[in-house]
Amino acid sequence: MLGIEKAKIYGVDKVGSSNPSALVRTDDAVGLGYTVGASEIVSDFDRCYPWSDMQEVTDEHGNVFIKIPKFYAKITKNADGTYKHQISGVRYEGFLTLFVDGMGNELDYVLVGKYEGSGSSARVYSKSGQTVLVNITLDNFRAGCKANGAGYQQYDFLIDAIIKELWLVEMKTTNSQSVMYGYANGNSAAITTGHTDGVKTASGSEESNTDGKHACKYRGIENLWGNVYKWCDGISFSSDRIYICLDPTKYVAAKATTPYFCVGDRLANQSGYIKKITYFDRFPLLGYASDLSATATTYYCDYSASYGGTVLYVGGYGVNTTGAGLWYWYGGGSASGAYSYLGGRLCYKPL
Repeated sequence: MLGIEKAKIYGVDKVGSSNPSALVRTDDAVGLGYTVGASEIVSDFDRCYPWSDMQEVTDEHGNVFIKIPKFYAKITKNADGTYKHQISGVRYEGFLTLFVDGMGNELDYVLVGKYEGSGSSARVYSKSGQTVLVNITLDNFRAGCKANGAGYQQYDFLIDAIIKELWLVEMKTTNSQSVMYGYANGNSAAITTGHTDGVKTASGSEESNTDGKHACKYRGIENLWGNVYKWCDGISFSSDRIYICLDPTKYVAAKATTPYFCVGDRLANQSGYIKKITYFDRFPLLGYASDLSATATTYYCDYSASYGGTVLYVGGYGVNTTGAGLWYWYGGGSASGAYSYLGGRLCYKPL
């Protein structure tokens, strides 16, 4: 039965439409949906792979993660500039995977910190009831993650893309805050981890999905947007060019030489809401904002900025209101940046 389920293809079309709710389910996703309640979200995808096999795991250090099993994906560009996204547990023709190491080997799973990182540069944790670790540089946060042992790392550009694919196919919208506002509605002080522990469903918010005053979680992962920005590793910028690295053991902030490789151009000195994402020819499951002329309610509905920075942080933070969300990319920071509104997330790959 599991083999039959893994062989199904779940898709969504018209991604990137001006109306973020105009997306269309395709393949085995046709007829599926979800219901947003006051704080909980009930989803038909609970019984569909890979969502059905996502589970909470705890390591020997007491860190809590959400385990995401490997899936394959295909992104097809339509004549009107929108995209069709498909995912499956089986590698069909044209399907690729984001579950890779730096040597091109496929990984069976990744672990994503259930909570925003806590602790210090000596060791970063993913635990409930903790003060979120902020005022730390990208390199120091990575060092704290790696202190847990081999395979540990911080949130990166590949994991960010994995979560976006899962979201798009399940939630059928590029307006993440239309489903859950998140802790982003003018909230000046960061909250501790674990505020969504009482939410009984895999996705939902503490008390309210709509007021912007409560933490939210998607598939168990708390505050993918809102509360504090999160560092995003494995991507850097130099002279308005985009560079990525696929090997977590070789991540370095702001690097633009081997093993980082150029995948395309980015917008120079612009900011605004994302209208268009362009996917990289060299790695077509990864892309970056290429047009920032939308609004908070059109296209991707999230804010992005390019101010000549060299590193990336994502999600927005507590004061960003409707600018926050799953597609909030801020590329204007420097490798030496360390702020009270910027933290990160502990992750793991079985390298």
